[in-house]
Amino acid sequence: MLPDPAAGAEDFRARRRRLVQDDVARIAIRLFLERGYDAVSVDEIAEAAGMSQRTFFRYFATKDEVLRRYRRSLRQDLVHALEARPDDEGPVTALRAAYEQTSHVEPGDRPRVHAVARVLVAAPDLWSKDLGETILDESVPAELGRRVKASRDGIRPAVIAAAVSSAAIVGWNEWVRSDGSGNPAALVVAAIDLLGLAD
Repeated sequence: MLPDPAAGAEDFRARRRRLVQDDVARIAIRLFLERGYDAVSVDEIAEAAGMSQRTFFRYFATKDEVLRRYRRSLRQDLVHALEARPDDEGPVTALRAAYEQTSHVEPGDRPRVHAVARVLVAAPDLWSKDLGETILDESVPAELGRRVKASRDGIRPAVIAAAVSSAAIVGWNEWVRSDGSGNPAALVVAAIDLLGLAD
């Protein structure tokens, strides 16, 4: 059977779109770090990326979407880390380990990651939308449900996901408010452990 050329073209377009979005996001975050989120306009991001404002809007609906895309990629990393945990781990153990893995930042990367995190926290409307998306995202509860073989309407996986995710966010924000020299993973797992949850 011959490959469908339309499918190949679609893959190419999707890949190209992702690469352009990555490039624009990298440029935008650099500008946010240099001047602050509120001080940077869409026009300035577009100009720095070598495109028109109209072209920018083909890739991002708003300036907020740049940061929200970054946060979504972090959530996807968490889901992948959770799915990769051994099947015999309980839901709390697996989710705690996934948060520990994905919130670990090497010492050389901490200044940059800390600065980006401070940009995110400095945009409270954006932060609250992102928090809502995190709580409502079904990916983590679905994986936890698979681990405990819960029925589709069982609420245990969703409650574990909400509790652990909230604690992880508190631990992460504690690191953001610090000087950023320590490893955020230590604060994230310490916050999760305060819940006293067991598998």
